[in-house]
Amino acid sequence: MPLYSTYHRLTALFSAFLLTGCSALLPLDYRNYEGKDAATVVVKNPKGFVGTFYLSIYEKKGACFDRAERYELDSNFLPSEGRVLTGKVQPGRLMAFQQLNATGPWGDGTQEYNKAGYVESRWASFIPQPGKRYFLDSHYGVREIPADYAVTVYTEPAKLFSEFKTPVEPNWDATNRCHHLIGGS
Repeated sequence: MPLYSTYHRLTALFSAFLLTGCSALLPLDYRNYEGKDAATVVVKNPKGFVGTFYLSIYEKKGACFDRAERYELDSNFLPSEGRVLTGKVQPGRLMAFQQLNATGPWGDGTQEYNKAGYVESRWASFIPQPGKRYFLDSHYGVREIPADYAVTVYTEPAKLFSEFKTPVEPNWDATNRCHHLIGGS
């Protein structure tokens, strides 16, 4: 019996250690910033998309930018029905919008089974300014849009980016993220 009891203790200890370590790596659900100076972010979750959208906050650490916080905006295990995500963010912070999805062959415009077995991650960085509204797209980047500009599930990012050509300023270099063995960048 002592061996059985020791086994259970070690299993419980290992499980607690593993879950505690993972909790730092798993993203939180995003909660809107409630300050009067909030900026607004708008993201299109296109119909048929399978993957996850993240919003991360970074801080300058030496020669690179280190992730301080990571939030999950939405995640689709099954193909999305299509919707528009809107959130309020604190201005003046170094932010990055990330789209993470499995990549593989494309058929009729929707993604099919991922035969290649790898994941694609795309980033768009920005520093939100008080009261501004931003459209985020991992393929095109970030653009400031007017408060009355309607974004729907039918909005074409390419058209929006051709209408609003000026990249957002100020900005930061998301390719210069600090890399970590555990937890990504």
